[in-house]
Amino acid sequence: ASLHPPAVAMMAAAAPGLRHVQPPAVLPQPAAAPAAAAEQAASGICAAGATAGAFATSLVAAAVAQRSRRPVAHRARRRKSVVAVMARPSASAYEIRPFEGCAFGGEVQGYDLREAIGDAQAVAQLRKDMAQHRLLVFRGQTDLSGDDHIALSEQLGSLDHGLHRPHPRSLDPRLLRISNDEAEGFVQVGTSGWHVDGVMLRAPFATQTMHFLSSIPGGDTLFLGLGDLLEAVPEDIRQRLRRLWFVSGVGKDLMAGDGQLSLLPLVHKHPVSGKEAMCFHLGRQYCLGWIEELPPATGFDGFLRGLLGQPVGAAGEAAQATLQQLLCSAGGESDAGSFDFLPPGPTQELITGLIAGLDAETRSRIIRRQEWATGDFALIDNAALAHLPSEGTQTAKEGVGLRLFHRTTMVDPGAALRSASRGAESVLLAGRPELLAEACRSGARIDPPAMRAVLRALVEARRMDDSEGNTSPLGASGGGGRRAAGAAATSQRRSPAVAAGDPTAQEAPAATPLPAPSSALVRRLRAKAEAKAAAAAAAAAVEAAGSSV
Repeated sequence: ASLHPPAVAMMAAAAPGLRHVQPPAVLPQPAAAPAAAAEQAASGICAAGATAGAFATSLVAAAVAQRSRRPVAHRARRRKSVVAVMARPSASAYEIRPFEGCAFGGEVQGYDLREAIGDAQAVAQLRKDMAQHRLLVFRGQTDLSGDDHIALSEQLGSLDHGLHRPHPRSLDPRLLRISNDEAEGFVQVGTSGWHVDGVMLRAPFATQTMHFLSSIPGGDTLFLGLGDLLEAVPEDIRQRLRRLWFVSGVGKDLMAGDGQLSLLPLVHKHPVSGKEAMCFHLGRQYCLGWIEELPPATGFDGFLRGLLGQPVGAAGEAAQATLQQLLCSAGGESDAGSFDFLPPGPTQELITGLIAGLDAETRSRIIRRQEWATGDFALIDNAALAHLPSEGTQTAKEGVGLRLFHRTTMVDPGAALRSASRGAESVLLAGRPELLAEACRSGARIDPPAMRAVLRALVEARRMDDSEGNTSPLGASGGGGRRAAGAAATSQRRSPAVAAGDPTAQEAPAATPLPAPSSALVRRLRAKAEAKAAAAAAAAAVEAAGSSV
């Protein structure tokens, strides 16, 4: 119930046993007209000789009647002091204290998130604040149950993505249980590298939550502002990053169409804020490779490229037409010049190096080391922040105690990422519609031939990188491989999804590590540079000859 503070104050004065709670100043007060009406009604009641006790009773009855309209399943769990609830303008009455010195994030004290369940206004406020701050940590949520967690998450997005399997001790298959004790929850989750979650979808998870049932010293999580990182890198590197597409996939046999394949722009416009952000996973088992857009060639360079062809193999040439259709611009035009296919390692190492090479001041501003306490509940904008568990998260329970938290991840059905360079939309390919969860089918393309064309070009890129002797997530032969994005040595079921090498979905052995950039890759890059230099020299010679004539 929402009551004007003066009316509540009159009630508190009339009944000294009831305590008035002043609403935070950061929230808007009720509109002037309802406030005036409340004051006028209160004055009228008092002027008519109504006793203070009767006035208080009528207000309490009105509040109880208003609360009775909320869902029955959660009413009993949220009982509190009646007057304390009435004194709040709405269930979203909380203050955010920004993290000092950090470009994002803040914490909230003294607010019970159970009050937001079933309250559309409160959930809208949570969404707004998450979009603004990117990371919100609500302290002291020790009374929040697993059912409460699921109910709140369902109001923030769809839990129907099918990428997780439950731990034997999970209360709900959609409630992921993560721990430093494998008997209590999944271990080693997300430790392979900086990442955003859900890269096997058309758009990564929009929202993620974490609720800590038990915390340990040193069990921190690192968060990275993706748009902030992009702003911190040199301009020439930023422009190259804007031309890259991240490729991931999951399934039993991608070459045979038994699974799904995602093509995501590395640099994209955030779906809510419109600001530039990034989408990647630096764990080797999650990346099938990269696609680089090459701008349309003009003049003599265009003539030379048309004469010599692209610096890719036969599979790469065959995939060009497919990508022209898949990665067309927002207007439906095939305005990319051509595409190159890159193995996973070098670009992942480049991004890892950019993060590691940040100066101390920038690092402290755009990377947040979040220390957790039991009862903490984190609301995370997954499209705006990458994260990485610290080494201390895996410390054995015997040494520091139990670390245990519940996580939910929500998708925005039908959402897509748009590349920052051309506005081209992300792509999700699948062999059959039933392989996809219901919430992920909108906008997906059922196109096994396109999947094979892209995968063969990526296999070829790996071979050009001298990685034939290493276990490839795409299959050792480049066709019919039984490994999905690093789920090494297993071909377990995938219905509707098994996260690629993710222990949250499938306890798979680690993928065979990929080699460092090899001599073949160096030769390939050198050949590209020499061809470009030769083209420039030829163009200069033509121009000089024209001038002499």
